[in-house]
Amino acid sequence: MHLKDYLAAANITYADFANRIGVANAGVVGKYACGKRVPRPRFMAAIARETRGAVQANDFFAPQGY
Repeated sequence: MHLKDYLAAANITYADFANRIGVANAGVVGKYACGKRVPRPRFMAAIARETRGAVQANDFFAPQGY
């Protein structure tokens, strides 16, 4: 599942998710969600943990389709 889809379905803002995974700000999460930036391994792990496995590292390399 793409991060953008997960956040929309869970009704989580980029800012809230940024706080949950420890990134600098909502803009970084926005870039992850839109496929403009690939998270570093530690943040990929935090994303997988926070989404309870719904978003995995491979999801950042699959075609976005947007």
